[in-house]
Amino acid sequence: MYKLDWIILIYLIGLSHALWTAHHTIWLPAGKRLRVPCKLKNTEADEKPYWWAHLNADLRWNSTVNSATAWYDRLGRMVHAGEVLLVQIPWFEASELAVTQYAPRQTSPNEKINLIPKFRSWIGGTNHLLTINHLDTITCRQLQTTTVYGMRDDWDFFKRETRVIGQTYFTFRIYVQPILIWNYAIPAEFEFVNRSVLLKPVEEWCAAQRSIAHHIADVCMEVYEQRRPNTRQIKHDERLPMIQPGDVGYVELGVTIDITNQPLSMLANPSNGQLSYIHAQYKDNLDAYILREVREEANKQEIDMPVIIATRLQAICPPGSHPFTPVPVLHNLQPKVTTGNGQNENNTASKISGSAAALVDWPIICHPCPDGQAPRIGYAFDNCHYCPRGSYLGSTGWPSSAGCLPCPKGFTTNHVGSSSIDDCVLEAGAVTRWGLGYLVNLWYALQKIIVGTPRAETRTRALGRHQQSSWAWLGKTHKAVWIWGGLYVLVVTVLIALALYRLHLYVKLHRIFRKQYRLLLKAALIGQINLVSRIKQRSKQDTRTMNQDDDLDYEISDSSGK
Repeated sequence: MYKLDWIILIYLIGLSHALWTAHHTIWLPAGKRLRVPCKLKNTEADEKPYWWAHLNADLRWNSTVNSATAWYDRLGRMVHAGEVLLVQIPWFEASELAVTQYAPRQTSPNEKINLIPKFRSWIGGTNHLLTINHLDTITCRQLQTTTVYGMRDDWDFFKRETRVIGQTYFTFRIYVQPILIWNYAIPAEFEFVNRSVLLKPVEEWCAAQRSIAHHIADVCMEVYEQRRPNTRQIKHDERLPMIQPGDVGYVELGVTIDITNQPLSMLANPSNGQLSYIHAQYKDNLDAYILREVREEANKQEIDMPVIIATRLQAICPPGSHPFTPVPVLHNLQPKVTTGNGQNENNTASKISGSAAALVDWPIICHPCPDGQAPRIGYAFDNCHYCPRGSYLGSTGWPSSAGCLPCPKGFTTNHVGSSSIDDCVLEAGAVTRWGLGYLVNLWYALQKIIVGTPRAETRTRALGRHQQSSWAWLGKTHKAVWIWGGLYVLVVTVLIALALYRLHLYVKLHRIFRKQYRLLLKAALIGQINLVSRIKQRSKQDTRTMNQDDDLDYEISDSSGK
């Protein structure tokens, strides 16, 4: 009875393993090679990036004894055997859409295969590299075989029964990620005491981040150090003075970061803040480590000067693209303020303290230049600028990294930032553009009618029947009809033009007559007014002369009476 219970329990445990599945979306940055492990648990969703990263810090699950891992593509073909799949994403631009399909890989000539020939075609090697060029899906399965005793042949284990105890579905999404460079600068006076004051803690921190057991690769791709003067170039054509060895102002250290070095980074969405939080967390950890190590080194060397370490972030997108939002400005490294109970005051569950706090909400993704914008020089690491007059750039399949496309000879644009060839107009006045545009459209119409006459029908092999175009009646019409019709239209057009011209002359003469008539009326009215004024003046003058004669006669009569 007890044995039966144990058998049932073991069967239920095996059945639960067989039903275990997981679904993941892998965000693959272009131009990188990633290691995708198969044994990953389902992620727990959370709106806050901090809690999402905290809940999904360890997604590994223990492997089953006597099991093997196989990877299958969307067609069910086996592409790899092993717990980790190497994925290579070719480098492409943000404005390009990869449409090529990856072909089945053939065995290289120098590769040695020790399998029986009949099994060579379906068993994948452990060093195969899968190249992803488009949105695709991959299935990872955990296969467990039954135990067989007394095999006579070495290859009998291939005939054993296998069962699926777990499978994981991966959906690949490709995006363009900028090259991230962290820069740190310290005054030269402090660096001269110990030249490795910045390089040493950075190398130690980078080495401590790698973990093979947790599938975490190197986070630091490259570390470089250089000494710079305090001089600054204001103009692009300004000559810098000769720098002497003693003129070094500060020491700068740069770290090229690869934040997709762990499974959680590949599962993080680069647009909703999950990947941004992981990036900010890395930056905050390195800032705190550098500041602590430099302060300890300063205390050992007994240096009485303040430790000032400046930092900045560089995000270099491929040609023809730009970051989704501007790169934030970071302040100098500062020690974290601690409260009385020893906890960090600013290090809360939703916010990272220090200079890396500005990186929590900064999306790590490159977007192609908008329509009408491109680098000023083709294939150069330059920002997006508006296309000058006489050029355009739109959704024509031409990558924005190659620069703007020029308009045809003799054409230009009315403004900068044109996004279509339809914006190209003739380089002339408005009247000339209208006239030439009318003639060009008329010529195109005649070409379609006379030169490019469609055929009556087209034959297709796939359908095996005739298909008649809606414009087939044009090809059935005789050319003589088109010629006489064209002459008729030409004569009618000339007559209509003459009629319109005469009508235009009539309207113009009528307007002139009305103007002359109004002028005559005004002249007659002015003449009448002048005549009346003259009559009034003449009457006044006559009245005055008559009064003077009466006065003279009165004076003469008075003198004679006396």
